[in-house]
Amino acid sequence: MKQQIVSLILAMLIPTGVLAQVTPQGGDIHSRDRGKEGAEGFVGWVESYTHLFWDKFSVPGLPDAEAKLLSMDRTTGARSQITRLPAGWSHPRGYHNTNEEIFVLDGDLTIGGKLMTKYSFAYFPAGYAHGDAYSKYGAKLLHFWDTKPDFVQAGKSLANVRLDEVVEDWNFYDRPWTKNENFVKWADFPPPADTRIKLLRQDKKTGQMTWINWFKPSYTDFAGQNAWEVHPSWEEFLLLEGDLTFSECMPGTGPMKTTYQEGGYFWRPKNIRHVGPGIFATGHVMFLHRSGAPLWADYYPDCNEGP
Repeated sequence: MKQQIVSLILAMLIPTGVLAQVTPQGGDIHSRDRGKEGAEGFVGWVESYTHLFWDKFSVPGLPDAEAKLLSMDRTTGARSQITRLPAGWSHPRGYHNTNEEIFVLDGDLTIGGKLMTKYSFAYFPAGYAHGDAYSKYGAKLLHFWDTKPDFVQAGKSLANVRLDEVVEDWNFYDRPWTKNENFVKWADFPPPADTRIKLLRQDKKTGQMTWINWFKPSYTDFAGQNAWEVHPSWEEFLLLEGDLTFSECMPGTGPMKTTYQEGGYFWRPKNIRHVGPGIFATGHVMFLHRSGAPLWADYYPDCNEGP
């Protein structure tokens, strides 16, 4: 709500067509509800490493940890967060009644005998009983759940679990870059030459995707010379390395420009235009990206006009 008020004030103060430079969002981690359509569901300009604080994170059946809440849906209980596990944290074999994605930012986490270190990834569909978990030195995780997280101690998975969707033992440093022909066709033009992608997973039913995108600054001039990009599904992003400046075309507010540093995060509802003129990076950029359906992008010449 605070960000929406700021946006409305900026809209009144800044002439039409002028890009506002916004301040990173921070402070109260309990106000990041993404469960609404359009601009009201936008969670952005979040500098998680520097502007969010650690809060106690409890799941019945698991030892307590700490978390920085990035965004959540107050209706479904879905949430994205950075979880911090203390040294010695552990739990027995069991499952969640919701899909869980884990991306290790730092530290160690062993699940079912498989060691996860920096930039390791795992996906456990609802009802899948993964092995016992243990962190020797502690860890920071980028953590996603599709509904409210829970835990059930169990020796085996539920019936009809989608075992073919399980992702284990994936690490960025061990996996090759995904070839363009093996990544979804996401626009009406070929991928820019300087972009590299590693696909972590794609849901076989919904098409929901998780991937890592790396590019050089020359990537920032594409799709008709800095056009406005828009997607037909939600997307979220956490900047892993580098910095990136681009704009959001917020409905009812207009263009707003900001720079994300490492740890920068957004959740963007479908059909909100972004990127726009002046996209810029000082070096290479790498981020983790998720979308609620197979990625697709359309491009528009400006913030409000038609294609």
